[in-house]
Amino acid sequence: MKKYIMLFLSLILVLCLSSCTLNLDTPDTVTLDGKEYKKAFVGELYPLDEVVSNDGVRASGKVYYKYSQTPYDCYIVYDRNAEPNVYFEAGKFDEAKLYYGNSNNFNFFCLMGNIHDENDQQINHLENIDHSIFDSLLEFSNDNEYNPFTSFNSEEGLIKIPIANPDDWMADEIHFYKESKDGAFSTSQGYTFILHENNLYLLYQYDFGDDEKPVMLVRDVPTEISDYFCALLNEVKNE
Repeated sequence: MKKYIMLFLSLILVLCLSSCTLNLDTPDTVTLDGKEYKKAFVGELYPLDEVVSNDGVRASGKVYYKYSQTPYDCYIVYDRNAEPNVYFEAGKFDEAKLYYGNSNNFNFFCLMGNIHDENDQQINHLENIDHSIFDSLLEFSNDNEYNPFTSFNSEEGLIKIPIANPDDWMADEIHFYKESKDGAFSTSQGYTFILHENNLYLLYQYDFGDDEKPVMLVRDVPTEISDYFCALLNEVKNE
């Protein structure tokens, strides 16, 4: 009898966990205030303006926030990885997705220095940039960055680079991102790059385990992409 009770309790636990997991997912479509909205972007577009919590609508166990900075009827909900999921009203869904999926509707930037300190950063507007290479860099970064929300991060192929100045260890950071020309959305500024010996690397983690010899754990950016951005950074520095 005890064996069957334990089996029953285990089954209940699995069902509860499965239910919780499903509840964490965001649906492809949702009805808010009587209108249908469809999910267009997940973890690709980040609101540039503040998302007001008072404008939240609860549905499917989540709170969807009205976002008025875009000219399209839009809501944003955050998933289990704290990533924004962007929804547009179904009637304008295709138009909105087409607009924000077109790199011609964005301005491109390079932020150099400490992203958390406005007094210690330089922002450069990048003109005449190759959109496909830029998007390839973002895609590579999304696939290879350290994700604190999962235990499946791969450390295979990581390279150790000494931190030149431990007292100002974020000074050499580089961030590439783009902002929509309507001022509504930006891509993530969370990907951090390091230029070292004329090669571009994606920062994986800082490692201060050895106080005397702290290092950065980085990953090689594919050669074609690295070469392009190294040349671009040299142009920025010479301006």
